Amino acid sequence: MAFFSSNENRVKCGKCTTEFDLNKNSEGCPLCGFNKNSLSSNLDKPQESILKQQKTDPIQKSVYSEANYLAIPSNLKLPSGKSIIDKESGSIGLWGMFNDYFSGKAVIRINANLLNNHKKDFISLFELIDVTKKVITSYGLSSLKGFPNDIKKDASVNRLIHHFIKNYQKMGLFEIKLADKKEDKKEDIWAEKWENILMRPTKEGLEFAQLTNNVFDNNLREDQVLTKEEGEWMINYLKKIDKEGFKEYALLYDVHQFIKKGNNGKSDLWNWFKQNEIFISYLKNWSNKADNPKSFEKQLANLAMTFGSSKVSLLRELGLIKNKRNDYTVIGELK
Repeated sequence: MAFFSSNENRVKCGKCTTEFDLNKNSEGCPLCGFNKNSLSSNLDKPQESILKQQKTDPIQKSVYSEANYLAIPSNLKLPSGKSIIDKESGSIGLWGMFNDYFSGKAVIRINANLLNNHKKDFISLFELIDVTKKVITSYGLSSLKGFPNDIKKDASVNRLIHHFIKNYQKMGLFEIKLADKKEDKKEDIWAEKWENILMRPTKEGLEFAQLTNNVFDNNLREDQVLTKEEGEWMINYLKKIDKEGFKEYALLYDVHQFIKKGNNGKSDLWNWFKQNEIFISYLKNWSNKADNPKSFEKQLANLAMTFGSSKVSLLRELGLIKNKRNDYTVIGELK
């Protein structure tokens, strides 16, 4: 049976790394519940239009938007960030569920404005998430890609943390530390209680947050695409950390060049991932299916779809591929 007609759709949980069949567990990981009611079967699908009143009316103010935590933050004295190079980022860049830049940027802004308002050096993840949920409600952001679609559901909020905030930190755009300085637990810091995780943007994270964003600053929500300035900044930053060994830019570049040759971002790209030796090696490093050729091929096919869709989604946000479903027209260049 062809890979793409298989009844299975196996993925790896972004939190506990459990592998499961998404078709049989559509609400999320059966072990830890991560992503419950928030998984999407099509990461490549551009953002649907928001309700008509949200497209035409100004962003509604509420008690929590009075402080304007989503506003462009003021300058702060912050340290430079450093990307985290591991077996994943050193080979294929970011995990395949990372498909959006907007939500991470919003959280950086909220974090920076909290630091300014409270005159603190760090903000706990607990407070940051509490304020973020209020801001998402206040500004009606839950319909946008990358944001929790239901802030009342823990799994939906956990997706924001483990798929987006965590990967922004991995890229060097957030700095985190433990409140009680448990140095021996640093490798598992995201498993700590939220009250014990302290966060602040890095110098580079603040730079990105301070760039004007059409969704947050101009209420232009129909096209979730970075401005030219934002896109250029992110590309240049990804090039910088690529030199450090963080291979997100390298993979985006290869996907962009593949599509530029006339290949589509679905079956053609999925097959490209399935035949990519670096991607195969990355998967074999952690897969418990590596010794079972048939099972491994199914897993490889499913993760090829996941990664292919996410990278195309990011290229759309960077303004390099047309932001229209099933349209893979290249409209920008990578050098």
